[in-house]
Amino acid sequence: MNKIESSDSMFNKMILIANLYYKEKLSQQEIAKKLNISRPWVSKLLARAEESGIVKIEVMTPFTENAALESALMHKYYIKHVGVIKSENTTRDDLALAAANYFISELRPEDVVGVGWGTSVSRLISATESLCFPKVKVVPLAGSFGNTMDLFPNLSSIRLAKTINGVAEVIHAPAVCSSQEEYEALMNNDQTQKLLYMGEHADILLLGMGTFEISSQPQFGIFKPDDITELNAKQVMGDIALQYLDVNGNPIDTDFTRRLIRANIFKASANARTSIGIAEGVYKKDIIHAVLSLKLVNALFTDEETALALLGI
Repeated sequence: MNKIESSDSMFNKMILIANLYYKEKLSQQEIAKKLNISRPWVSKLLARAEESGIVKIEVMTPFTENAALESALMHKYYIKHVGVIKSENTTRDDLALAAANYFISELRPEDVVGVGWGTSVSRLISATESLCFPKVKVVPLAGSFGNTMDLFPNLSSIRLAKTINGVAEVIHAPAVCSSQEEYEALMNNDQTQKLLYMGEHADILLLGMGTFEISSQPQFGIFKPDDITELNAKQVMGDIALQYLDVNGNPIDTDFTRRLIRANIFKASANARTSIGIAEGVYKKDIIHAVLSLKLVNALFTDEETALALLGI
C-alpha cells in the first residue's frame, strides 16, 4: 500500500466509504446522505482509496483477512455477521472501528438504537464517524451507576446521539436499587417504563460482554458483599447488558438481580433487526459462547484468538 498523506480521520473515512460502497453495495448518493457529505466528495474519497491501495479487488482493512474464521463462526452459531480481526499487530481500536463501520452500514434514518455499557461499547462509540441522523433515537438499556461515566448507558447514549446528530434519551434512575421498594417505585414511573420499552423494541443494539471475575463492575461499587456472595453461589459467569448468566448460560435470579433497572435483553434481542456484540480475549470465550447460543446477538466482533477458542468449544 502506498503511503497515505491524509490524517488518521481521513484514512478511517476512506475505509468506511469503501466498505459502504464495495461491500454493503450502497450507492454514492446513499453514502453521501448517510454521512452528510456531498456525492462528489464520496467519489473523490473512493478514488483516493483506490489510488492509495486500500481498494483493490476487495476492501483491504485490518479486519477483512479472516474470512474462513468468520464463515465458520456464522455457520456454528447461525448469526448473520462476524468480524474477526487479527490478534497480532492490532489494537482494541481496530476492533471498535470494525464494529462501528458495521453499525453505520446497518443504521437507518428513523431507527431506535439501544446502548449497553462497558469499555467495548464506549470504544465503538468513539470510533463512529460523525453522521447526520436527526430522527434516530438513542436509548440506554439500563439505569446509571459508577463514577467512570463514559462506560455507562446514559452517557454512552448521549455521546452516540451527539456523534450521529440524533436524539438521546436518558433513564433518570440508578441501575441498581438499594431496596425492592425503591425498585418498584422507580419501575412504576411512566418515563422509566417508556424508555425501557423503547430499549426492548430498538432496531439496533450495541452490546458488550463481561466476565464476573475480570469484570470492572466490582471496582465501580455496584455490588455489596452479600450481592457478590449470592451471585457466586449461583455460579455466575458474566453478563450482557446487566443480564447475569451462570456457567451453563442460564439467567441468574437473586435479590440483587431483582433490584436492577434494565431492559429485558431477551425481549430486546428478539425484537432488534441487528444486535451487535463486541468482545475480545480468550478469557471471555464462555460468556461469548453463551450469548451466541442464546441468540442475544446476531453480529459479533472479536479477535482471532478468541474466534479460534469459540470454534473449539
